[in-house]
Amino acid sequence: MGWMVVLVLIGCGGDDPGATTDSGTSTSTSTSTTTGETTDPPTTGEPGTTTTTGEPGTTTTTTHPTTGEPGTTTTTTTTGVDSTSTTTGRPMTACGDGILDPGELCDGDQLGGESCESQGFDGGELGCLDSCEFDTQGCSACGDGQVDAGEGCDDGNTNAGDGCDAECQVEACDPDGLYTVEGAPISYTCCQGLVSVNITAFTFSGDGATIVSSPSNPVGMAGEPTMCPDGDFANEGSLQGGCTETYALEGDFVDKDTWSGTYRLTFTGDQCSCFNGMLGAPCIDQMFPVTATR
Repeated sequence: MGWMVVLVLIGCGGDDPGATTDSGTSTSTSTSTTTGETTDPPTTGEPGTTTTTGEPGTTTTTTHPTTGEPGTTTTTTTTGVDSTSTTTGRPMTACGDGILDPGELCDGDQLGGESCESQGFDGGELGCLDSCEFDTQGCSACGDGQVDAGEGCDDGNTNAGDGCDAECQVEACDPDGLYTVEGAPISYTCCQGLVSVNITAFTFSGDGATIVSSPSNPVGMAGEPTMCPDGDFANEGSLQGGCTETYALEGDFVDKDTWSGTYRLTFTGDQCSCFNGMLGAPCIDQMFPVTATR
């Protein structure tokens, strides 16, 4: 009687699906190794840190800037085949985008709270140039010689008392008063003094509707009311007789206290010859330039 020997081989690996056992006259052993994907934990650190994750050969770099606008992130993904770069956040600033950025005085209608007044002008509307600098052409200033919105006058200065006050408003101006003739008096004599003119001043009254010369020959010359500092006048008066004397003063105001014009003397009638010169030089028409100040 023979012996049967049964050889049992126990391999390592337990329930390894790659191990196969066969009983019989021949025995074979197979070994199967399974390799899984290994993922290293992300590495984090300061801005500019590179983190390697995902498929082998893939690198994702995320850059967090330390300066610039908050929330701006640039992500670059590189594989063995190609790369993709994506930028998110606020784009580069530029003059004309309607946003007031550092280095710009203004941008469009964004003036940063500034106005004509804050720029040293009296009023008006401040604008913005294409270069993002202030446009002050719409601003106004009293005393620049140009009557702007809100100004009643602008005589090129801010002096009061000249008809246009320091705020460029028309000053109340009453033309009435005593105006003294500048220079030598106006004087004329004819007919041995029967007509004698010696004028050193003129008095305006009734808003200039009446003008009287003085001290001699105080003839009232009537006319339309005038005004200072830029009114004009044309007044006339006469003394009737054998030689009618007509006196006329015409002129206009230089400023609220000064006027300039002409003073005319006209004589009509038979007796103006002073009886053919028997009473001295005859009376003939005269004209005198005159400037007077009160």
